[in-house]
Amino acid sequence: MRSDGADVTVQEGEVEQTQCNCCGKPTTVVTGYLTSGDYSAGWYTVGVTLDAPGHLPLLRLYIGDWSEGAGPDERWGFRIGIDGDGPQLVDWSAEDRSEAAPVFTPLDRAQVLGTPMERQIFTLVERILTQDSRL
Repeated sequence: MRSDGADVTVQEGEVEQTQCNCCGKPTTVVTGYLTSGDYSAGWYTVGVTLDAPGHLPLLRLYIGDWSEGAGPDERWGFRIGIDGDGPQLVDWSAEDRSEAAPVFTPLDRAQVLGTPMERQIFTLVERILTQDSRL
């Protein structure tokens, strides 16, 4: 990414109605795009399952080079759970990690917290949560 996140703007994308994979309850998934000037800074999805105890909103954030020639070592994905205490990084399941590996590098809490990337990620999350009117 070519930005620390402070100059990133949010562009709202699609809204999809689907069912939760684990409980079958109706789930809304919104997509959005992050830009910094003329550059793409990444994209995200947020899934919300209502009336399902234990289902917190989950933000998936993707940054890096998503052009056709880029590989998984140039693209990163993060899972951020959102609860009453605010956003928190969430580790990827082994199944999701395996599925993602050919496309991007999924990063867990321990790989982000305490690194320079931590501030960037939480700046982007704040932008998403405050600028996407659907959230």
